[in-house]
Amino acid sequence: MRSPFAVVLAFILFFCSGAAALVYEVSWARQFGDAFGHTVQSSALVLFSYLGGLALGYGLAGRRASRRPLAAYGALELGAAAWACAVPTLLGCLAASPLGSPDPGPWALRAGLRAACSFALLLPATAALGATWPRMAAYLTPRWLGWGYAFNTAGALAGTLLATVYLLPVAGVRTSSFLAAGAAAGCGLAALALSHMTREAPPAADEPAPETLPNGAAGWLALAALSGFALLALQVLYLRLFSLVFHNSTYTFGVVLAVFLLALAAGTALVAAIGSRAAPAKLAALASGAGAVAVVLSIGLFIRLTGFKYVQTGGGSLMDYLWSASRLVVVVVLPPVTLLGMLLPLVWRACPGQVGGLTAANALASAAGALAASFVLLPGVGLWGAFAMLAGAYALASGSLLLSRGRRWVLLVLLTALGAVLGWTWATIQHTSALRPGDTLLRRWESAYGWIDVVRQADESLAIRQNLHYSFGSSKRSVARNYRQGHLPLLLHGEPAEVVFLGLGTGQTAAAALSHDAPRGIVVAELIPEVVEAARLMHATNLGLVDHPRVTVAVEDGRRFLHGQTKRFDVIVSDLFVPWESQTGYLYTVEHYRAARRALKPGGLFCQWLALYQLGPDDFETIADSFASVFPHVTLWWAEPRLNVAVLGLVGSDRAPDLAQACAARADLAARAQSVRGDPHLGSDGTMRALFIGRWTPRRPDRLNTDEHPRVEFAAPVSHAEDRQLYDELLRAYIDEVLSKLPKPEDAGEE
Repeated sequence: MRSPFAVVLAFILFFCSGAAALVYEVSWARQFGDAFGHTVQSSALVLFSYLGGLALGYGLAGRRASRRPLAAYGALELGAAAWACAVPTLLGCLAASPLGSPDPGPWALRAGLRAACSFALLLPATAALGATWPRMAAYLTPRWLGWGYAFNTAGALAGTLLATVYLLPVAGVRTSSFLAAGAAAGCGLAALALSHMTREAPPAADEPAPETLPNGAAGWLALAALSGFALLALQVLYLRLFSLVFHNSTYTFGVVLAVFLLALAAGTALVAAIGSRAAPAKLAALASGAGAVAVVLSIGLFIRLTGFKYVQTGGGSLMDYLWSASRLVVVVVLPPVTLLGMLLPLVWRACPGQVGGLTAANALASAAGALAASFVLLPGVGLWGAFAMLAGAYALASGSLLLSRGRRWVLLVLLTALGAVLGWTWATIQHTSALRPGDTLLRRWESAYGWIDVVRQADESLAIRQNLHYSFGSSKRSVARNYRQGHLPLLLHGEPAEVVFLGLGTGQTAAAALSHDAPRGIVVAELIPEVVEAARLMHATNLGLVDHPRVTVAVEDGRRFLHGQTKRFDVIVSDLFVPWESQTGYLYTVEHYRAARRALKPGGLFCQWLALYQLGPDDFETIADSFASVFPHVTLWWAEPRLNVAVLGLVGSDRAPDLAQACAARADLAARAQSVRGDPHLGSDGTMRALFIGRWTPRRPDRLNTDEHPRVEFAAPVSHAEDRQLYDELLRAYIDEVLSKLPKPEDAGEE
């Protein structure tokens, strides 16, 4: 029997190692994104490699008993930490190989090879991490098993919050994984010391060593797999659900994940607290049945509480915003996930000593569930259908358990409650419009990146939106500005033969290139395949860009597209990307701008458009300074100089732009191009002089936005929450104090 002191110390160690494991995962996900693109496919790659390695570790450790499980746990933590320190270097080598390029070979073959290599790269660390749980379970014995897992899950919650709030923005991405490795190594050394001090003995007779699953355990194995599959699928679905109303920064994703982990810890602790007072089969039937009802109910609650309205900050602080967001997530997510989080601990209780094999099945099914939710359920049956299918799977499991125990009346009550909640939730969905007044939904795609909608607005114009509230533009209000964003960099170059646009949106910005005779090849890199289909419906204002013979559309992360290019271009135009959205900040880093410069021909230029109303002054200067650290000559231009919706462009090159030549090209374009007629700045009566702001020189070169320190991604949400973006009076003051004082050449746009 373990002493209470030893058990408490083991709980503390398992809490800390759980925190380190989540920091590993968060850091690795970002490093893989840098290597292979910040896409859902890259996220899936990390999840597959991480959970697959854990499952292998669970299974292998579960097949062999250890005479000193705590000492074995410590050695495994040390091994995982040592390998984790090597992952950044090894991943860099993998990214530099042909597998890091988006070009060579069939997509399926490249994806398969990437998955195999990524799995192998993380395997020594992930398998060791997986093996720690059966070892700790053997040390704790069945009496303390549930509490141990609850502490480990609570540690994962702490690791999520620590990584989101402090480690990633302050310490850095790779440094976070090194710090986690240091903490895990400390846990390993402490475990070895505790094993030595307590003279750890082999398991006693009441502490059975792991063996194979007993006969008749197939049902419990299936329940463990269902629990893993459905819970990770639910995590994906809840993240997608809240993306409809949150600003979708790393902070809000962290809030949803943290509440999810809190619920799992609560479910495990609840099972541990109940102990042997109720049969596992009875509790599992009630938990899965009540969980099914709670999942469906949570959708209705979400809609009733939000009305699909964007959660506003109210001009407070980021903490105020996150507190409001947390309360909403707790009400919606905590009840169902707490109930469903009871299932795996109940499976362990029903099959004592089989922790390794059962947890391995759970982990493998978890990876499958997350992948299925993103790439099968959401595109196939949509968000509401996916929730309904998972609730149905839990209800089926509950029904099977209840029927096997002869509890038909309980099953009848469950089905009645589920039917009533389904009816109420469906009526709530049908009677709560997700559209703005006067809008008509023409087409919706349930993409891996959320809802992509094409709507007809009250003024009869068309608009493309992502997740209800982020507009890519319309066929009326934003057309002139979008065209200008395409024309201006091409005019500044003069004779661009090869042009790249990063981001498609409505297609209007890239469509401006069709009015220029010089470009022989126009490439548009767009991350979301469904946006390409949506842009086809905007053909009247994007001039049929998607299917134009001079245009190639590459469905690829723009950053990886540039990193993998051997071809060189004359002009690269980067569209507006929301700086506070999770991992979008990587499109504003020094490394991204270096890749863009390498992809340019001598004399080529890169244009980065920025929506100032999405940035605070410090955010803007961090981006501009990062840009200027790469390009020797940086000029600033307005695309939209209105104070409430100002859009500004950074134009970088290895030589100063010939402004006189650009003005002459503007006059020629205005005489023949429909896309600039009526434009007050580029049209026949316009002048480029009003668009020119000046030359930028770095103001704070010691605080750049880099892959290791993605400062903008974590600072822009603060500006957004505190209403400190550059618009109206704040922008007017910034123009007076900074932009109006930038140096200008003598020929600044004279025409």
